[in-house]
Amino acid sequence: MVQFEEWDKGVFASEIAKNNIYPQDLSKSDDENNIPVPSPAPLAKGTYHGSKKAATEMYHRIQQRFASYFDLTNFASTVPQPLKFEEKKKLFTFQVPGSDNYPPHLALVPTTAESAISFLEIFNFMRLLGTGVLLFQMIPDKILEFINDNPIATTMAGMEARNQQIRLADVNIGTEANIGDRTDWYTDAVFAQQQFTGPNPTTITKASPDWVERFKTQARDQQKQALLDLLDAVNSDSLYLQDYSFFRDAVEAKPEDILCSDDGTRFACASVCLFHLNPDGRLHPLAIVLDYRGTMEKSVVAFNQRLQPSDSSHVEGTDWSWRYAKMCVQVSDWNLHELTVHLTETHLVEEAVIVATHRTLPIDHIVYRLLAPHWLKTLPLNAAARSALIPSFFVNINGMTSSQTYAFIKDAYNKFDWKARYIPNDLQTRGFPESELGSKKFHNYAYGRNMSALWQKLCVFVSSVIARHYTTNADVERDQDLQNFCNEMRIPLGGAMDKFPQINTIEEVIDMVVMCIHIASPQHTAVNYLQDYYQAFVPNKPSCLCTPLPQTIERLNAYTEEDLVQALPVKHPRVWLMASHLPYLLSYQVDQKQTLLNYAVSLQNLAENTPGDPLYDAGKQLVNDLMSLKAEFQRNKAEMDDQLVPYNVMDPDATAVSILL
Repeated sequence: MVQFEEWDKGVFASEIAKNNIYPQDLSKSDDENNIPVPSPAPLAKGTYHGSKKAATEMYHRIQQRFASYFDLTNFASTVPQPLKFEEKKKLFTFQVPGSDNYPPHLALVPTTAESAISFLEIFNFMRLLGTGVLLFQMIPDKILEFINDNPIATTMAGMEARNQQIRLADVNIGTEANIGDRTDWYTDAVFAQQQFTGPNPTTITKASPDWVERFKTQARDQQKQALLDLLDAVNSDSLYLQDYSFFRDAVEAKPEDILCSDDGTRFACASVCLFHLNPDGRLHPLAIVLDYRGTMEKSVVAFNQRLQPSDSSHVEGTDWSWRYAKMCVQVSDWNLHELTVHLTETHLVEEAVIVATHRTLPIDHIVYRLLAPHWLKTLPLNAAARSALIPSFFVNINGMTSSQTYAFIKDAYNKFDWKARYIPNDLQTRGFPESELGSKKFHNYAYGRNMSALWQKLCVFVSSVIARHYTTNADVERDQDLQNFCNEMRIPLGGAMDKFPQINTIEEVIDMVVMCIHIASPQHTAVNYLQDYYQAFVPNKPSCLCTPLPQTIERLNAYTEEDLVQALPVKHPRVWLMASHLPYLLSYQVDQKQTLLNYAVSLQNLAENTPGDPLYDAGKQLVNDLMSLKAEFQRNKAEMDDQLVPYNVMDPDATAVSILL
């Protein structure tokens, strides 16, 4: 039998027309903050694989639609147009603050442009806002052959078996390797390693004395003397935390408020997980607050039976209360990673940089020339995400209300601290000093080791270019275009990032430019391209819980396998399908022509024909540095304890040059 790989383009177009799935006609009052409910309703039924393929095809078409608009309007023209600086400033404007659900971004219909009326006509003609809601309609109400239709899939082992069936089905989507292939995916060791080299290796931080004392108090209350002895014995610098306790503050919820979806069927949590980083570099979870409710006394706190990585592992598979606690951490991290670390701190922050740069820097300005190659596809991709992916997928699979979801995004944007997030500063603050990254203690933190080295090489590259443009700090202060850019990033009607740095020295220019490149290229790559492996198997990292959280430690301790299964979206097939398919949409392999290495090679090639250009001349050294990093990253990878999943995502020939997905 010939396998169904993907939808034929013509057949797909005919089917969506047959089912009356068209972009909506929008009224004048409709905008990104007021997208109408899809009508007709989502498809009545469809198969698991067919629905995934349909969602993929529709999302590609939505992206293409936005890319076409950006091409026609010169926002991102495939053939560069000779726009005068003043014309470009009128073209690139920020959306009016508060006019939609998102932080500052490009206004798709610039009211200041001389041709604003034609922009509006094109925008309406293409029905861009109405196009976005079509993605939601691709996910049917009833999904045939769903996991819950199979009796064996009502157990965790059954879900693992079903995952293997999907993987072996040879139907293109769903056949990629995922963490569910591992027989030890649920263990403490694999859970811990994801904090260092999973989709979000960026937020684990050293535990404050206050948090350590809170956990000690709870350990005393629950008579966990062995854990108390351990916490008293270990060096405080070896205790680390994943802290999601701020979630309610971020969405302006009260400590007693339940975090749940608009329809009350999906739940989120604000977990806190305490880890011990052993001297041999093995990270081990010790205790978990399921959902922080303002105080530890009002929260449920679970403690691991296994205090050391070397403790017997025979209980791990059936310690259901502890497995549930780890699931709560993963649900919390899904929200932090998807909405903050990935979406806001790369996509949305970089968009502010792009718009501000277009509005303030001439195209021949050295900072513009350094940044522009790292904008490929980002603006139309972000516009499509705001129109389709966020309202159709994110809002419908997480455990917060839609308004809380958007508030969470804006809170993350408003708190983004540029200088604090420079890699050397960030690593130091979180308890991973660069001077110690080569030690045994940190040998498993490949993200930190790689990113530290890559930041240094990018600094060398940018420094060699900037040094030939600015000779003194006074040159920087006198560069009015550069000062205008910084101001545009800070003002409320611009990027509205009040923590964007003042730039008065050559060193500050270098750090700022490196940060902009870092966000668009290595950082986005590191937090984006591992999603499919770690999240396609929903039990490893669910987007929400589908039953209310236990409110007492006694109830948690009574948890069985059935409680764990019911907390997953086994009775919510649309949620399961979207949660498992979202990472696929976001994690295609990077095209070799769109990597950081190919960018450097391209500069090197230009240098041969245009000698004396500082940017092109720097390309040769960047090529050599990236190739040396490739070898260094291979060594870092080989030194990791876990060799089942090679950490290749940051290799220079795998690092995307820009935010492409």
